[in-house]
Amino acid sequence: MTFWFYNIAVTVGSIFLGPFILLFFLIRGSLDSHVRERLGLLTPKLVPPKGERLRIWVHAVSVGEVKLARVIARVLQERKGDFSLVLSTTTPTGRQTARMELPEDSIIIYNPLDLWWCVRRSLEKISPDLFIGLETEIWPNLLWACRQSNIPAVLINGRISARSFDYYRQFRFLMKDVLSAYRHFFMISRVDAERILSLGADPNKVVVAGNAKYDLLIDEARPELSERIRRVYKINRKRPVFIAGSTRGGEEEIILDVFIKLAEKYPEVSLILVPRHIERCKTIASLIRSRNLSYCLRSSFDGAKKGDRETSVILVDKIGELFGLYSLGSVIFCGASLVPLGGQNVLEAAVWGKPVMYGPSMDDFSEAQELLEGVGAGLRVRDGDELLSTATWLLENPAESHRLGRLARDEIEKYSGFAREHIGDIFRFID
Repeated sequence: MTFWFYNIAVTVGSIFLGPFILLFFLIRGSLDSHVRERLGLLTPKLVPPKGERLRIWVHAVSVGEVKLARVIARVLQERKGDFSLVLSTTTPTGRQTARMELPEDSIIIYNPLDLWWCVRRSLEKISPDLFIGLETEIWPNLLWACRQSNIPAVLINGRISARSFDYYRQFRFLMKDVLSAYRHFFMISRVDAERILSLGADPNKVVVAGNAKYDLLIDEARPELSERIRRVYKINRKRPVFIAGSTRGGEEEIILDVFIKLAEKYPEVSLILVPRHIERCKTIASLIRSRNLSYCLRSSFDGAKKGDRETSVILVDKIGELFGLYSLGSVIFCGASLVPLGGQNVLEAAVWGKPVMYGPSMDDFSEAQELLEGVGAGLRVRDGDELLSTATWLLENPAESHRLGRLARDEIEKYSGFAREHIGDIFRFID
């Protein structure tokens, strides 16, 4: 009954809303050439070869999950040898990151639309031995199709944010049947486990396994990456750097005003501004110019001569460098938190041994917030005034800043090791 209810609803919705969605993407100019993949029409080169090798389908929404998929793929290879990896993403940035991060022989596709006929086409072509969803991936038709075809499905690094939980609870009558298609749930925290259970998951399938991204963070935070980023951005070691990462609309104005006041006391300080969506760079550049600040785009660095930058602001219009940039920060702010958007992963900065500032909206990363605040390295700021005073304190107390950052790094290391400990458990579903 739930299957038919859901499919009637999404089919009617796609008929009525489809033309408007198509028009929206045409106007934005973001209708890509991969519509066929979303419809489940995969070309032969996007189908793993038949043979003895395992075929594993991993779904990762965007950049963070794609990087996690890389760690999982490496552990899977250690345990099972060569296998065919199909990775599906939802966003263009996720797809681009997958091309850079995953082995060359990986097959990368857009996730099919969750319409029954689209999902069936993809599943029949790929014919996976195992489906792995990362974080909060609950696609009803895809999961039902896996169950019908007897393909084991597991959720790794399961996370249900407060906002997602409120949404899913409205459809609990549907969720219980959908979740029954998963063979196992590896949830990040006790709260995440309680939420998935209250949505109808089988208690015998749910375990609290910790955050697999800790493994990723420890693995990636290497000195050679920091040095490479420093050379690319031509940042002098003696120069204090204020990094604002993954910022969203409504935050850049606050950050720029704070930076102006900070620079009055510390004229040598520079700002590296990294918006969550680089297509907003033109808008942000206008904000910078309106404040009479000198700036340059990250894209202008390629082929430029060596030497420290004279501009006070660097606006990053290139994806994939924020993690390494955090290693250069004297003062770090993580965005989507001064506006009600749930925050970003503050541990990406903390793993470099840095205390991290963020706003009051951290619902999507409450576990990371709790970890950092537990050792004093998570610095919550309510507005621009608190952001300025905390940033000033960090610059005036470098030894204390370093101590707090060291505590943050040590705490993250305590929780690493998920991948090798728990990923082997999934093989009981396919052996």
